[in-house]
Amino acid sequence: MEPIELLRLEAEHLRILDLKALTKAGAGHPGGTLSLAEVMSVLFFGGILRYDPTEPMWDNRDRLVLSEGHTAPILYASLLEAGYKGWTEQAFMDLRQNPDVIAQGHVTRWLTPGIDASTGALGMGGAKALGMALAARYKGQDFHTFCILGDGESEEGEVYEAASNTALLGVDNVTWILNRNKAQQTAGTKDVSHIEYAKWFDSMGWNVVVIPGESSAPDANRIYIQKLQAALLEAKKAAHHAGRPTIIIADTIKGKGVDFMEYSNQKPLQYKFHGVAPTQEELARALPQIEARMAGLDAKALAAFLKQSAITPDQRKQVDSLNIKMVQERRQKLMEVRKTTTAKLPVNEFKPGDKPLGTRVGFGNALAHLALAHPEVVGVSPDLQDSVHMADLEKITGRQTRENHLGAYIPDGIAESNAVGKCAGLGYEGLIPFIATFDQFLLEAADELQHAAAFGSFLIAVGTHSGCGVGSDGKSQMGVGTPGMVDHFSGVDADLFDMYEPCDAQEAGDVTRMIVERVLRDGAPRHPVYLRLTRHNVAIADRSKVGNYKQRLEEGSYIITATAQKPQIILVASGATVLEAIKAAQSLTGKGITVKVINAVSINKISRATAPFVREFLDDETPIITVHDAEPNALGHRVKDAVNTARLLGRHPGVVLKTLGVNISPLSNHVGSGTNEENYRRNEIDAAGIEKNVLELLKTKGAPVSSAPVAAAKN
Repeated sequence: MEPIELLRLEAEHLRILDLKALTKAGAGHPGGTLSLAEVMSVLFFGGILRYDPTEPMWDNRDRLVLSEGHTAPILYASLLEAGYKGWTEQAFMDLRQNPDVIAQGHVTRWLTPGIDASTGALGMGGAKALGMALAARYKGQDFHTFCILGDGESEEGEVYEAASNTALLGVDNVTWILNRNKAQQTAGTKDVSHIEYAKWFDSMGWNVVVIPGESSAPDANRIYIQKLQAALLEAKKAAHHAGRPTIIIADTIKGKGVDFMEYSNQKPLQYKFHGVAPTQEELARALPQIEARMAGLDAKALAAFLKQSAITPDQRKQVDSLNIKMVQERRQKLMEVRKTTTAKLPVNEFKPGDKPLGTRVGFGNALAHLALAHPEVVGVSPDLQDSVHMADLEKITGRQTRENHLGAYIPDGIAESNAVGKCAGLGYEGLIPFIATFDQFLLEAADELQHAAAFGSFLIAVGTHSGCGVGSDGKSQMGVGTPGMVDHFSGVDADLFDMYEPCDAQEAGDVTRMIVERVLRDGAPRHPVYLRLTRHNVAIADRSKVGNYKQRLEEGSYIITATAQKPQIILVASGATVLEAIKAAQSLTGKGITVKVINAVSINKISRATAPFVREFLDDETPIITVHDAEPNALGHRVKDAVNTARLLGRHPGVVLKTLGVNISPLSNHVGSGTNEENYRRNEIDAAGIEKNVLELLKTKGAPVSSAPVAAAKN
């Protein structure tokens, strides 16, 4: 049999496997999966994808991102047919049965062999594919990244963001396949959108190839498959020299190949088979239609044909050898860029008495030094690199462009979702990606951040200009809710997202170095990191009496001010409010009130049963006040969790009397376009406000207030 005919027959066989699994599961998406059968057949068995089924995560394989993750079953059927390790027919037929199966309802990278990126929430795949392709280009590694998107999915704004950025950067080692099957969940795409896909992508600078594939008749399908294969091969051939990405618009039909499942311009809410699995009766009606198009199948010839698609051991050795050489040569070039830079390195150390600085400055300085020594460090910002202090990284390492593939600063438009998703792809490929924007603007990418936490994407999300300290910029710029959001994403045990909020510029640099050095030493974790920074200036704290400072940073907290006597109050602060708490403690000490100040550098680490915060820092029955330039319960609830954890361990910590934070209610004037000092004063998170609350609460509790000074103690 001719290869094109074998590819057509395999597409029909994939349809049968797909429908059987969906029927057994009793849930799933037959419409979209059936429309992708030819695409999957050609990708896996038409000489397109480079893969080794014995090692699904082989480093030099081609990547395939299934952005419309609900079409997972047709991909699973392909992985089964390709002989991927871990896949059996039983494993596939266990589709959606329980949390342990590899055939999850939507594709999951770490659980399912052969899955290169977790997707499911629509619109995310293009950004991840961009990051993976950029990583290959930057490292000098030769693999191609394919991404399959739905036409309905492409109404998502992140798809536009990723498409625009991919074209801007001239990333030609990525190919998108648009499954244009003309229908989405409740309606046809024409009922909800006026997007003309070919014109849209052409206007952004993509190479656009439209291939008609609506008919399942054998003769028409052979032509479709032949054109699809040729276009995909040409896209791979054009990589590294075309200077623009390719999108193949597979103009197919939803439910293709089963007449009663096909979309045929039904009115909204009339089409059934987007997300409704076939019944046993419907399966019995569908299979004969597919089988009729498989007449004359030579099963042995097809089986032999499928086995030819995987890379051979000898071919793999050649690919590996070539890639090792290219990556080594590229790394040498990347280091040469750093050695020959004429850009002046910023200061990298700060000490008490230096002028106050925003914590973003310490981050940016450390990042530049780290990038100079480690090409693995890359930076992404949605057109804010000067404000977030990534400009020094750009000056030292260069800007990634369609002409310059060596730049470690990767620009983006005003597109936070794409920036975060792109960094997830960069992290998948072994780089250390920082995405920095204003703290409030990270909320624009909340779905990407939650997805990174839940599905194991490594990146460092940096939010600068945090809290009400942005002053005159006003209420809309104050990211007071971001810490609470990220903390919730981190899970009950706080192991899905690392969080850090340094109290000054030096600590910001120390935390930045700690993150990078840990990755270089231990490898990237399967979770993201959040680093929250200020624009407004804060003094440099005196940590000379803090023992085991670096270890305490890792643990997430340390005592920064203590007294010889047992404290009457514990102030737990995070970020810029730590310096305010120290000033309040100094004033209270002069009034005879003993105060301990704890710096919660990582608010979601302090409640762990192993944390020193729980086991060492909470004195018996000593009441606690929390202070944070954010929504008060972000820090407050974690401290309360820590108190409960300490009690479970047999300790007797005091209660949390009050959680001081920022009131951003639209009906209040607690924050607004005023000075940083005024915003802090109105929310009582400045030194005077903290002191006032301590005095009031201690008076309420009947605690003695002496006028005698209290001697400070070494920590």
